[in-house]
Amino acid sequence: MRSVELPPTQRHVLSHTLGHGSTTRPRLLTATGLSKPSVNDAVGSLEKAGYVRRNGRHVPVTGKPAVLFEAAGEVGWVLGIDLGSSHVDLMAVDLAGAESTHVSVAEPGPAGAARRRELSPATVERAAGLLAEWCDRPDRRGRLRSVTIAVPQIIDAGRRQVSPAGAGREQGALAALLGTLAGHYDGPVRLENNVNCSAVAEMRIGAGAEVPSLAYLQLGVGVGAGIITEGRLVRGAHGAAGELSRLPFPWAEGAGQVSRHAMEERLAASRLVDSYRSRAAPAADATVGEVVKAILADVADGSAEAKAVLDDYVRDVARACVALAAVVDPDLVVIGGEIGDALEVVTAIQAAARPLHEFVAVSGSVVGALATVLGAVILGLEEAHTELLGEYAVHAGPAIDRLRGRPRQPWSEQHAG
Repeated sequence: MRSVELPPTQRHVLSHTLGHGSTTRPRLLTATGLSKPSVNDAVGSLEKAGYVRRNGRHVPVTGKPAVLFEAAGEVGWVLGIDLGSSHVDLMAVDLAGAESTHVSVAEPGPAGAARRRELSPATVERAAGLLAEWCDRPDRRGRLRSVTIAVPQIIDAGRRQVSPAGAGREQGALAALLGTLAGHYDGPVRLENNVNCSAVAEMRIGAGAEVPSLAYLQLGVGVGAGIITEGRLVRGAHGAAGELSRLPFPWAEGAGQVSRHAMEERLAASRLVDSYRSRAAPAADATVGEVVKAILADVADGSAEAKAVLDDYVRDVARACVALAAVVDPDLVVIGGEIGDALEVVTAIQAAARPLHEFVAVSGSVVGALATVLGAVILGLEEAHTELLGEYAVHAGPAIDRLRGRPRQPWSEQHAG
């Protein structure tokens, strides 16, 4: 769906309608500063074009009743996709942020598994089928304005936009999803690193909503950081900012052979699981969240071994937080993944980090397991608002804020097979 160029007065009126969810002509007069004839003409034209529709009447305590207007179908939708190593999340949201659809397809296996898995052809086919089904719905057909796909890869400047028609140049699940989109969407598809998307969600509707900068530290199957300073996502010259797994480790002389992936092996959730399993015997298919709960329970029961496992891991994560604070100096370091769901662990990380850096502040994730797909949706909303509304896009920001009302989903309840 390509945007029709709307006149400035219509963009101004539509932006406030999107921002408020529903509005009236008197409210628009006050909000826009436009004349009454201009507002009436703009509302009439937008209603005729299908961008707004009537939605009842507002009856004030004093004064005359007024017709309520809200965004209608032609305003369109944005689509965010989290293309993970073991799951595909699809979320579509209208430009008012008022209506959304979310589906998740995952590989069979326990939720929150600590090991890398790959998407099977059957899972990819199912995700592509659900995507096609959504695009084919009569109320959605031809109304897709923006698509953002989050991938666990470094995305450099030359690859941030791809065309669905160029699906043959991609591989695997990404190629399949682009091929499905090709029959329904003719615009560019935005690619973004998955941890960057999580950072965007946490910044806009999560733990960082009240601060101008944060670092989102993802501790899951892989390890990485999404960095936002002064409200802007930091990607770096090659799209590799925050790739902590690339840090050489260990640094100390005589500490052994430096491994390219040693930092990731040190901080990944699988390290905590393996350390605990070497001293205890949790179920073989226990998730990271279940192992963390078992460790905390053992610590509460006085187990010195469980405390040693937890303390070792907390110490290393705290040092990673301090490293981020030393280089980026964010207002907040947000811990993502199932580790970030455990308040006791996050509190311990903060306690271990503070003596090493006086400005470091650590928080668990507020958004939870849907952070990546929500971040992709937010980036899509910003892009679609800008394209449709131009200089008036700023007034539609509350559409993103409405995503904050979604129930938080813990990692242990998401991505189950």
